[in-house]
Amino acid sequence: MNTDATIDLRLSIPQILFSSLIENPNTLIDLFSDPQINRLKAFLFDQLKDKDGSPEIGEFRISGWTYNEQHRTGTFRLHFTINRRFCCSDIEGCNSDYIDFDFDYVHEEFNASAHYFNWMLDN
Repeated sequence: MNTDATIDLRLSIPQILFSSLIENPNTLIDLFSDPQINRLKAFLFDQLKDKDGSPEIGEFRISGWTYNEQHRTGTFRLHFTINRRFCCSDIEGCNSDYIDFDFDYVHEEFNASAHYFNWMLDN
């Protein structure tokens, strides 16, 4: 696995707010600051092999949230879209991708880490 394609996200989340993530994991996205979202978008952009059409990363959503309270660890899948606009031909394109995170939550600190795998074949 390419460790250059790794991102770590860290947040302080009060216990009461973390408990609400079990019911609605997508609220986690709202907890990230603008600099953290921009860093995540830049990381994902850098992983794209094909940068034609000025790809823009957006429309984040979370699925597959799991949390083991005994071990204080869990996982989630962060889905996102890659929007492209080709100015020379007035064509737009959009596709979806995801990145899987592992996290721990200890002393109200949320630490998530993921390795991006580029699914595009390069041959």
